[in-house]
Amino acid sequence: MKTAKSTPVLDQAGSARKADIVDKHVGACIRERRRELQISQQEISEILGVSYQQLQKYENGSNRVSAGRLFLLAHILKVDVGYFYQGLPPSEELFRGRLDDLDFVMPEINTLQPTSLRQALTDLVHAIRDSEKKDPAN
Repeated sequence: MKTAKSTPVLDQAGSARKADIVDKHVGACIRERRRELQISQQEISEILGVSYQQLQKYENGSNRVSAGRLFLLAHILKVDVGYFYQGLPPSEELFRGRLDDLDFVMPEINTLQPTSLRQALTDLVHAIRDSEKKDPAN
């Protein structure tokens, strides 16, 4: 699997950020599965309602895929959402010290009212935990 050169892109706040290893890994998984199923970029982009160029940016990791689009892509590509995260390095390697910052953020999650946001965060944490249990190498 080729790795694309890290290209600065803008996040939603308009700040420059580099595509990270997770974005590239997710994109590579999308591309690999799409090719396995012999589906064109054009076909998938039409279903997603984006240009094929946008799908190319997802596949090379220069643009992040939103949670909603990733969920739809999983359905189109006939995989679980966790498929896109399989094979990533352990979180300690991915976040290199940034996990310490979560100590300040995580208590706030516990104060969220039981909403779809809290449920989505809970589901995400459980999915990550479950995918790591399935792949003992991580």
